[in-house]
Amino acid sequence: MQKKRVVLGAGPLGLAVMEELLKQGKSVKVISKSGKASVPNGVECMKCDVKDLDQLRNSLHNASIIYHCIGLPYQDWQTQFPEIMDNIIQVASENGAKIVYGDNLYGYGPQKVPLHEEMAYKPVGKKTKVRAEVATTLMEAAKNGKVQATIGRGSDFFGPRVKNAILGERVFTHLLDEKPVELIGNPDTIHSHIYIKDFARGLVILDDQKSANGEIWHIPHAKPTSTRDLVEQVSHKLNKKLKYRIANKFIITIGGLFNSDMKEFKELMYQQVNDFTVDSSKFTNKYEFHVTPYEEAIDETVAWYLKEQERKGEAVIS
Repeated sequence: MQKKRVVLGAGPLGLAVMEELLKQGKSVKVISKSGKASVPNGVECMKCDVKDLDQLRNSLHNASIIYHCIGLPYQDWQTQFPEIMDNIIQVASENGAKIVYGDNLYGYGPQKVPLHEEMAYKPVGKKTKVRAEVATTLMEAAKNGKVQATIGRGSDFFGPRVKNAILGERVFTHLLDEKPVELIGNPDTIHSHIYIKDFARGLVILDDQKSANGEIWHIPHAKPTSTRDLVEQVSHKLNKKLKYRIANKFIITIGGLFNSDMKEFKELMYQQVNDFTVDSSKFTNKYEFHVTPYEEAIDETVAWYLKEQERKGEAVIS
C-alpha cells in the first residue's frame, strides 16, 4: 500500500517537494492556508489553518508522511511557529505519521567553522531562538517516542519560485530589467547556497529512510563560493551588464527604523558579513546524493524567471 504523503506549505520548498515526489511516481496532497497553489492536475490542494488543531486533523487524516515546509513572515515566527509545530506533532502522533521538517540553519547562530549537526545552538535574537526551540521540540518528541521525525536543513536556497531570497528576484529579475542587483552585507565572503530542487530531493530521501529518524541532517550543498561569484555567473548567463546596490550593516540598521523587513533582518546580518558554510558530510556518508552543479541550477532558474517574465507580460497585454 502506497504511503499517503502530505506537504504542509505551498511556498517554493513545499512545491519543490511536491514536484520531486511526483517525479518519483509518488502521490501527494498539498495543504496551504488559502487552499490555492500552482499544482498539476490530479494533485489536491486543500485549505487549512494549521494553527487550528481540528482543521489540521481533518487535513492530515490517514497521512503517513507529513512534510513540514511552512514558511512565515519573520514577524510571525515567534508567535506562530511553536504552536504550528506542537499541532503537527500532536496530529502526527495520533496518525502514527512521520514528520519530515524542512528547516534552516538559523538556530546555530554565529559560528567560526562550517555548520554541522552536532553543534550547540547559539541564538542571538528572537528568530534564531525560535528556530532552535521548534527543532528541539520536534527532536525531543522523537526521542520520547511520541512521533517518528527527521529534520533536513539547508542554507539560503535559490531556484524556481524562490523570489524572496539572497539569490532571488533582486538578482534575477533586476538583471533581466537591467536594474542594479541588490545584495546585503559583504558579497565576497564565502557563503553556502542550496539549489531548491536539491533541498527537496534530500528531504524525500529522508522520508524513505528509517535510519534518518530522530536525527538532524544537512542536505548537501554545492561547494560554497561567494555570492558575488554566483551573481556574476547569472549576469554572464543573461548577458547583462552588472551593477550593484549593496546594503551594509549601517544601512540595514537605519533602514530598520522605517522598514519592518529590514528591522527583522538585522539579527541575521552575521550570515552575510562572515563566511557562512555548511558541512553535509553526515548525509553524504550515509546516503547517495548528486548535487546539482551551479551552472545547471542557474540555467534552470534563469529559464523559470524568463518564463515568469513572459507570463506577466502576457497578463498585462490581455
